[in-house]
Amino acid sequence: MNLFGIGPLEFLLILLIAIIVLGPKGMVQAARELGKFIRKVVNSPLWQEVVNASREIREFPRKIAQEAGIEKDLEDLRKSTQGTLKDIEKVHLPHIDTFVEIEEDPHPSSEEPSNHKQSNG
Repeated sequence: MNLFGIGPLEFLLILLIAIIVLGPKGMVQAARELGKFIRKVVNSPLWQEVVNASREIREFPRKIAQEAGIEKDLEDLRKSTQGTLKDIEKVHLPHIDTFVEIEEDPHPSSEEPSNHKQSNG
C-alpha cells in the first residue's frame, strides 16, 4: 500500500516522530485542525472545479469516439480482443536454466580473435 509515495513503514516513522514532537494532546489538536482544513478544502468551489475537470478529462476519449460515430466500432473491437487477451495471459514461457556469458570488449584488438569469457577451472 502506497499513499503519496509513502509506504507503511515510512508512515509509521512519520507518526512516531509526530507523537514525539507534538505529544498525545498535541496530536489530538493537530488531527482536529487537519480535519477542519480538509473539510474546508473539499467543500470549496475550487475543489469542485478540480473534480469536474478531472471527470471531463477521463470522459474525453469516450466523448470524441461518440462524436466521431466510432463508439460502436470501438466496443466491437474491445469485445473481439477479450478472448485474445485471456489467451495471452495463459501463455507460460519455460524457464531458461543455461546461458552463455559473453564479455564485450569496448576496444577490440586484432590480437584476440574471440571475445568469449574463458574460465580456468
